[in-house]
Amino acid sequence: MAKYDFNLSTYAKFWGSRDARQALTLFVNDPVIIKRLPSFWRGQFSVDPTLTPRNNDGTALFSANMRKNVLENMLDWRAPLGETQVRDKNGLEHYEGTIPDFAARGFVEQAMEREAKERMFEEYFGNDAQILSAYADDIQQMVREADSTLSHLAAMALSTGSVIYNQGSGITGPIYKAPIPTENFVKAGTVSWADNANCKLLDQMEKIEQDFRDRTGYAGALKWQMTRDMFHNYVLKNAQVIAYITDWRTVNDKPNVAGWSMNEKMFNEAFATDNPKISPIEIVEEKQYNEGTPVHGWAANKAVLRPVGFAGTVKRAELLDRKMAEKYGSKIIDKVFANLDIFTIMNTTLNNGDFKEWHTDLFVSAVPVLEEFLDHVIVATTTAD
Repeated sequence: MAKYDFNLSTYAKFWGSRDARQALTLFVNDPVIIKRLPSFWRGQFSVDPTLTPRNNDGTALFSANMRKNVLENMLDWRAPLGETQVRDKNGLEHYEGTIPDFAARGFVEQAMEREAKERMFEEYFGNDAQILSAYADDIQQMVREADSTLSHLAAMALSTGSVIYNQGSGITGPIYKAPIPTENFVKAGTVSWADNANCKLLDQMEKIEQDFRDRTGYAGALKWQMTRDMFHNYVLKNAQVIAYITDWRTVNDKPNVAGWSMNEKMFNEAFATDNPKISPIEIVEEKQYNEGTPVHGWAANKAVLRPVGFAGTVKRAELLDRKMAEKYGSKIIDKVFANLDIFTIMNTTLNNGDFKEWHTDLFVSAVPVLEEFLDHVIVATTTAD
């Protein structure tokens, strides 16, 4: 018998031990071990605390509702005892979609790899810190990929109003299309935003905002969203923006040299207080990798004008694998589940021929859903009226 029993190690407890679920849950939810890095989707969508139930076939259909804004009317002048006009009823705008099931590419440990870990455990006198560190790196990679996937979907929903998934190597296709009003898909204005010399960008953005407010009666705070490339190439290089910043710096006794290239700091200084023309601009930071190739969920040349705050919620469904394993799982296959935020880690012990294998997988059944779609404006910045 080995001097140091590997089955008593922290690592071995993650598979099939009596306290496996608790041990795995504590491990993956330790912020020092598994770091939750900033993700684009978390800043744009809240998480729905309620799980969406699944149908008999396993699918989960979410629904999103938004009440139409009521435009005010001037009073009707009527004759004495005259009848009143009937007001149009303003109902709910509603749409549905399917919550997709996503899985990271899992990690598999075969019998010879487990044997090597047992020898390492003995060589380090019963210390499995190095083994746990490598295992944490595996889980960290899957968590990053899950966050990237949701950020990709969030950027697509914000910049197009619909989500069509065509990444990974599994199922692809449309997930949902939000009923954004046709009039909320607008063009750049008189001149393309890419025309830095001739586009009066502040005036055109102001007109888009005012047209939206006049059309809908929306009176709340708004914000613009655009990619960093668009901000640098279309905003900071725009002649009208440069003139505005230059004048502001002159009035406020700031260093000002003709021909300076404007930067984000100078823009933020000039637009720090409420600008009479446009709402604040938020720069979108999102980039993912698929098969080693950079991909973006945000549609090219699109800017968004929308209410301040979250754009919607991440709709979730229970993990069907967990439910089925707990009710009908095979006795020769052992599965351990642990929740990590909205993700689920699953450790599986099973037979592969004459030997065992140990698998670690990550699953998530979720999708970011627009819920302010009636007040969501998407601008084709390079298409002039």
